[in-house]
Amino acid sequence: MKTLFKAIAVASLATATAAQAELSASVAVDSEYVFRGITLDDSATTSATLEYAISGLTVGAWIADDEAGETDLYVSYGLNVGGVDLGISYTDYSYHDSTGGQEEIAVSASAGGVGFNYVDGEDTALVEGFDLDFSVITLDYTFGNVNVLLGQYDLDDTNVDYTFFEISGSLGQIAGLDATLTITGTFDESADAEAVADFFAIDSQDSIVIGLSKAFDL
Repeated sequence: MKTLFKAIAVASLATATAAQAELSASVAVDSEYVFRGITLDDSATTSATLEYAISGLTVGAWIADDEAGETDLYVSYGLNVGGVDLGISYTDYSYHDSTGGQEEIAVSASAGGVGFNYVDGEDTALVEGFDLDFSVITLDYTFGNVNVLLGQYDLDDTNVDYTFFEISGSLGQIAGLDATLTITGTFDESADAEAVADFFAIDSQDSIVIGLSKAFDL
């Protein structure tokens, strides 16, 4: 997967010489860290992002002070074709307390407030010594400042799957910070998914997350 996306990045940079580059950063605090309906840290989590963007190509890093010490490195490319926004991205997830992680390639399309995203991934952190393939499909709809998302996670070659939802919206600004509210959780878990959650003490309870963030142009 890395070789494929390196080729995409090089091709994108080759066509970006006339574009204006942008370097930006952001910091955020969330009341808890929930990802795809699963609570990864139930305490307040601080994160920071650094991005470089040029002509549809974005390269970035995201780091958080959650329990696992997560760091994400990603590269993405997007363009508009006939009024449809198309995108492809590669993300590498690593953790301070684990030698494993995840790698994902995602493709997306959106138009008229409706978005579709497909993720093909590999997980080397869930079970030590095993490379597990998984997929994630999401559909979302944005109206005004509210986004409603429905997703399905499937662990390949197993009966482990579950559905998750997110309803998020802007609360405006509080003391100069952008504030958001997200309601998220899971449902329709398979019996095997529930067993895995119990074994690894994974919290899939519904959550209400308050977020505060600030972005900077560098």
